Amino acid sequence: MGKKVFLCFFMVAIGLCSVPASATLVSFDMTVIFEGPGVPTNQPPPPWLNATFDDGGSAGTVDLTITALGLAGNQEKVAGVYFNLDTALDPTLLVFSAPIKTGNFNDPVISKGLNGFKADGDGYYDILISFNEHDQQKAFNGGEVVKYTITLASLTANSFDFVSAPDGGMGEYVTAAHLLALGVTGDSAWVTTPEPTTIALLGLGALGLLRKRRA
Repeated sequence: MGKKVFLCFFMVAIGLCSVPASATLVSFDMTVIFEGPGVPTNQPPPPWLNATFDDGGSAGTVDLTITALGLAGNQEKVAGVYFNLDTALDPTLLVFSAPIKTGNFNDPVISKGLNGFKADGDGYYDILISFNEHDQQKAFNGGEVVKYTITLASLTANSFDFVSAPDGGMGEYVTAAHLLALGVTGDSAWVTTPEPTTIALLGLGALGLLRKRRA
C-alpha cells in the first residue's frame, strides 16, 4: 500500500514539473446589469455573454474567446466589450491576431489605450472590442463566437483580471459589455460580471489525479 501511495505522489510531481505551473484560465460570465433600462429575454438564461482568457501555461500568449450565450436569436446584439489590463503593461503594445469567427458578423474593431474607453458613466477601460451596431445581419448576435490570440511579453490570463479606473457611482468592474435591442422594448443595457472565475488548470488536474488514485 505504501508503494502505491508513493508512486501516486511521484507521478503527480512529474506532471507538475513537466508542464509550466502558471497555466490559468480566467472566465468572465456577464450576468449583472449595472446601467440601462433594457433586459435580455433570458431565453436561454444568463450569462448573456462570456469572455475567457487562457494562457495555456506559458507567458506571452493568451487566447481570448468571446461568446454571445444568452441573447435572443438575431435580434439582441453586442455593441462592445471592455477589458482592463495589468497596470504594469502597456495596452497599446498588445498584438491581436485576425479573428476566428463562428457566425456571420463583421470583424470587430480593436481599440487600445490606457483608461481610454468609458463604459457608460462608470469606469475607464484599456481595451474595447467594438461590433457592428447598424447592420442587423452583420451584428454579433446570440450563439456567435469570436476568438483572438493576444501576444505581449509576460502576458498571462491573469493580466486581464483588473478593475476599471473609477468614474461614476456604479462601482469598478473587471469587464463590461454594451447590449442592444433587448427584449420587447428594444432598449439597451450595460452588463458586467459579479466575480471572475479563475482556474489554475494544472492544480485542479493534479488534485483530480490524487482523488482518482485514492478512491
